[in-house]
Amino acid sequence: MEKNPSSGNGSAELPDYEQEVVHAPPMREGWFSNSQSRKKLLRLLALILILAAVPPVYRWIKNVRAESLLAKSSKAFALGDGQQGIEFLKQALALSPGNLVIQQSVELYNARAGDLPSREKLLARMRAGGSGKEELLGLADLEANSGHPEVVAEILGHMPANISSKEGLRIALIESAMAAYQGSLANAAAICFSEKASSLGKEDRDLLRTKGALYLLSENDTEARNQAEKVLMEVIRAKTEASLPAWRIMTSLALDPSGPERGLQSADQMAELIRLFPSLIASGSKDRLLLADLKIKAEPASQPRVVAALSKENRNAPRAEKLEFTRWLNAKGLYQEVISFAGPDLPRSDTDWLLVVLDAQGALGHWQEMAGMMETPAGAGIPDAVKHLYLARTALMNGNQTAADEEWRHVGGTLHLEKPETIAYIAGYEEKIGEHSRAIRAYRELADRKETRLPGLIGLIRCQPRTASATTLIPLYEELLSVQPSNTDATCDLTYLKLLKPRDYQEAPAIAEKLLTEQPNSLPRISTAALGRLRSNNAQGALALYHDKAIDWAAVPEPWKVVYCAVLKANGHTAEATQLEASLHPSQLRPEERALLK
Repeated sequence: MEKNPSSGNGSAELPDYEQEVVHAPPMREGWFSNSQSRKKLLRLLALILILAAVPPVYRWIKNVRAESLLAKSSKAFALGDGQQGIEFLKQALALSPGNLVIQQSVELYNARAGDLPSREKLLARMRAGGSGKEELLGLADLEANSGHPEVVAEILGHMPANISSKEGLRIALIESAMAAYQGSLANAAAICFSEKASSLGKEDRDLLRTKGALYLLSENDTEARNQAEKVLMEVIRAKTEASLPAWRIMTSLALDPSGPERGLQSADQMAELIRLFPSLIASGSKDRLLLADLKIKAEPASQPRVVAALSKENRNAPRAEKLEFTRWLNAKGLYQEVISFAGPDLPRSDTDWLLVVLDAQGALGHWQEMAGMMETPAGAGIPDAVKHLYLARTALMNGNQTAADEEWRHVGGTLHLEKPETIAYIAGYEEKIGEHSRAIRAYRELADRKETRLPGLIGLIRCQPRTASATTLIPLYEELLSVQPSNTDATCDLTYLKLLKPRDYQEAPAIAEKLLTEQPNSLPRISTAALGRLRSNNAQGALALYHDKAIDWAAVPEPWKVVYCAVLKANGHTAEATQLEASLHPSQLRPEERALLK
């Protein structure tokens, strides 16, 4: 019988646990416990954070860039460069269309363009204390140019005391503009040269002095002109931001074709302008073309050499600069050089090049070549109205008046569908070839569009026949001044036209006197004031305006001869009046001017 292990004297045998090892199931290691995994996770989190931060940072960078462009736009408007101001504003809007400050600047631009609701909105925000410094300055500039001194004072009263040099520049420009509008160019210039201006930074001070020089030049006085040229040359030599604008003004004076007394007298001065050009800051291709004009003016025989150097320089230039150069060649009558520079291929494949070359071919009378070029691939890109324009010109020059009239009918029929730049090209081309009645139609289309109203009206007035009546012209000038009320030359022209019809415009003599105080040596203003005094039965006062004035009557425009003739007759100087009247061309006089001689 087996023993029961639990009974008896012997102890029971225990299991041998030391030899029999029991293993626990292995623990699974966590993913995060691995260093490589932790690194991957950290990198992923960093990437997520970066990606989350990128849009706000990108928007912030765009806003900063947009507001920088906005500041440049405001400064350009303040300095009178509206085209540059609009360009900077468009760039700022494209970068950050949702930026509230930029949207408000667009409102300001609309107000400048004559939008009354935008102006009222800006003024209401200013009076509620909701306008920033930039908007206040822009609004003050707008009101100054519109001739509202009391509103300007109110706006500037909202400006804080802590202003930067550039904001001080803007305020001085606004104050000088107001002085000019109120009839004192001398006071306007004095503001630009005052002690207040000396507190500005050097570059801003030079920009302000440049504006002051422009006011002095407008005085049409030899002493003021000499002072202006002295200031401009000092600014150019200073080599600051203002040096290039000053150089452009001085170069324009040198190139002024209206007479030797209007251009620079000193060959040394022209040579210095040429010598200083390379040191100017941020000069561009247009400035290099201006320099070329200056070199040719200084030494006419140098034209072939200057043109050859420009051709070589522009051979590898960007497309826009090449086109600019060829347009400059066209303007100088160097048509064959345009064709050679463009070569045979560019006009066949690029519409802009084709248009430039068509201008040159037309000037050379190559009508058959023009017709063939419009059948090229580039010709397909020419706007319909422009294509009909060239076909009209070609038909006309080939003696086919019927076909020319038909093509011009197509031009007129498509104008309202074309872009403003296309219409401006058509108007300029028609004006250039002497088709003024047709150009008037195109300029009217521009004048009827809000964004091109000003250049359209100026073109309309310029294309009116010399014999157009005052009745025809007065509404055009009134329309122009409603858009650009600060244009004192247009105000003078309008006042003269109104004085030709005195019964309708009793306030004109007083306006003529005010205009004369602004520019006492300007013959148009002397003549207008003299006519005003004649209408006011002050013949002796009219004659007194011509005392001590050295006037070359052989070179004077017909209207001012007519006025002087009338003044001489009214004062009993019949023989002198008869002699001057003999030099007039009746076919070039307005009906009201012919009546004035009777």
